[in-house]
Amino acid sequence: MIVRKTVRLKWILKIDGWNILFFLAYGYLVCVMHAYGFFAHLTFPDTEISVFGIAVAIMLGFRNNEAYNRFWEARIVWGDLTNAARNFASQVVNYVRHPEGQDNGPQAAAAAIHRELVYRQLAFLNALRLQLRQEKTWEELKPLLPDAEFQALDRAANKATQLNHQQSLRLSELHSAGWIKDQAYVYGLMESVKTFFSAQGRCERIKTTPLPRQYGFFTKSFVWIFVLLLPFGLVQHLGWGAFPIYVMLATIFTITERIGNRTEAPFEGKLEDVPMSAICRNIEIDLRQQLGEDSVPAPLEPKDGVLM
Repeated sequence: MIVRKTVRLKWILKIDGWNILFFLAYGYLVCVMHAYGFFAHLTFPDTEISVFGIAVAIMLGFRNNEAYNRFWEARIVWGDLTNAARNFASQVVNYVRHPEGQDNGPQAAAAAIHRELVYRQLAFLNALRLQLRQEKTWEELKPLLPDAEFQALDRAANKATQLNHQQSLRLSELHSAGWIKDQAYVYGLMESVKTFFSAQGRCERIKTTPLPRQYGFFTKSFVWIFVLLLPFGLVQHLGWGAFPIYVMLATIFTITERIGNRTEAPFEGKLEDVPMSAICRNIEIDLRQQLGEDSVPAPLEPKDGVLM
């Protein structure tokens, strides 16, 4: 996610650099052809081109608004995951206790279970992030899980689902052993597990269901028809003065179209995406401090104005 108040020129060139070069060459060619009289007997309908430009701008506005809605929904889901993770850690610390009527034993036993459950939830969140970004390595999860459980993830098609399922199985074992009271198990911890499953499903829906392709295809097609016709309407009135105006207007339209195209997929690891890495790190800090740990990692800082 871009966190700078201003957008750097290199970002603009990365998004639309090749198009800008094309507009420079294309606009120059049209101006040269006009200067040599190629259009002396032709009159281009500049009014109609302007009306067409207004229609294209309306389409762009609609498409980009829907793209932003997808980004914002994705950010809301990760906000819900943050809240649910904090709540889950608090429930674990307060609800998972030594069985009544038995020797409480050392506090280390309860602390070890708390750590196991909270670390598994951190593994789930990071696995979801890695899945959404289609990462190839899962080594980040190794410090958060027992070796056997980490090795078993290789056989799982959906690793985040498997981790959340394993969490529910472990909670069931603890409930059966008397570590968790009935109400705390049914209405507390398992409701939290349900919330994690629900949030994962919402993320997967955004990831696997793109904005309907017809919106993207026709919007991009109409933008390019407009920017290819535009210099002919400008040059007959402005001459060489049409050249800088054309490049500027064409760049505005194509950058706006590209922004919508990039924003509609918020889980691809791009500059504009939801900062899932930073969110996961903030959740890890909060949950480990809820466990009473003193040594926690530092929050991720923006690099070159971008928070990932």
